[in-house]
Amino acid sequence: MSNTDPKIAVIVPYFQREAGLLRQCVQSVLDTRDGLSVRVLVVDDGSPHRAEEEIGDLQDGETVTIIHQENAGPAAARNTGLDHVGDTPYVTFLDSDDQWTGPFLQDAVRALEQGYDLFVGDSQRGPVPGTRFHWGHVPADNIRCDEHRQVDADHELYEFVGDFFDLVVRRSNVIGPNTLAYRVDRFPDVRFPANLIQGEDRLFKLRLGARLQRVAFSPRVYADEGEGVNIFDKSGWDTEGYLGLTANYVALAHMILAEIPLNVRQKAFVRRQLGKSRRGFLAGVLHQVRHRKPLDWSVVAKTFRSDPVGALLVGPNLLRLMAERLNNRGDRL
Repeated sequence: MSNTDPKIAVIVPYFQREAGLLRQCVQSVLDTRDGLSVRVLVVDDGSPHRAEEEIGDLQDGETVTIIHQENAGPAAARNTGLDHVGDTPYVTFLDSDDQWTGPFLQDAVRALEQGYDLFVGDSQRGPVPGTRFHWGHVPADNIRCDEHRQVDADHELYEFVGDFFDLVVRRSNVIGPNTLAYRVDRFPDVRFPANLIQGEDRLFKLRLGARLQRVAFSPRVYADEGEGVNIFDKSGWDTEGYLGLTANYVALAHMILAEIPLNVRQKAFVRRQLGKSRRGFLAGVLHQVRHRKPLDWSVVAKTFRSDPVGALLVGPNLLRLMAERLNNRGDRL
């Protein structure tokens, strides 16, 4: 690889109904690269506002490239980007409604060039208190610099000490979607599950995390994340989206248990999450029926066909939900 070849590819999955966001995103990459050789791959996922309308003048086929596909979701868009990175050794992702607020690209390349498989930076999300490194309810689920080895004081780079994969199993959201960079040349076959509507990031992180050897991080806050366009993030009890969300998490737990190598304790953790998702799905169905809300019975049937044990547990889960409701009512008295 010559000095002019791109060192890092920035994959931008793009589907927006609001004009102007993509241009801000791509321009922020170009403005903050600071001489770094970067390749920006914008994957237009059938967006209502075509990418050319937003950044056509920035596209040069070398630094900025637009790739079109029919709408298939952000996971498929990221996979398409990964299929086009070529010989670029490092890769990162940036959502089209986000911008980096710090020198993420420079720090990521600096860490990866020292032989680390993955670099992770901190980020924050709108009104959510604190930053991703500190969202955990218990200290063991957070990243604290004093528990790890500093490798570059000037740039606040640390080597993660301990079992990073175990942390990702317990709390995958310690890794922000826009503040991870990894050596795609070492893991060229790792992909996002395109059949999930939510949680695809988690399975990708676990697929990658199970194969990592050395991880670097920085406590610098590199991004303030946007809300994106995924309606399932905001699905509540009285929406059909809630059923889709909980059904999706049931499927995700099954995929993790079937595919990811886990120890006994990790399997127990994922099974508890599966149980919680099953009860959430059942609670959503009961709520829709009780309040005569629209209910997509095909989602119910599909979920129980793919999760027959969950279907058998409807009775016990119903009793547990009733008990929890009574306990909650008693707490309010």
